[in-house]
Amino acid sequence: MSIDPIAPIAANIGPISGPGEAAATSAIQGDTSFINLLSNAIADLNASISHADQLAIQMAAGREVDLHQVMVALETATIGLQTALQIRNRALEAYREIMSMTI
Repeated sequence: MSIDPIAPIAANIGPISGPGEAAATSAIQGDTSFINLLSNAIADLNASISHADQLAIQMAAGREVDLHQVMVALETATIGLQTALQIRNRALEAYREIMSMTI
């Protein structure tokens, strides 16, 4: 039995660009608005919560589900929800601070 050689790291890495080049490339590929990023993040969070919920329901119904998968999915959904709540709280705090500023 022989061991296959490991591919060189440089083969998997694309060309290195500076910080200004990344912004220019992003603008060329299509401008993604903040609202699109936010709605995609919320949709991903909703999918994560739904997946965890479905696994928990399957386990409660007595179906053959790996306990580790259920626990990982539930913890992932919990962490995602806590992160979203903290982002919301920080955004509301910033809004209130801006609204209390005098012009």
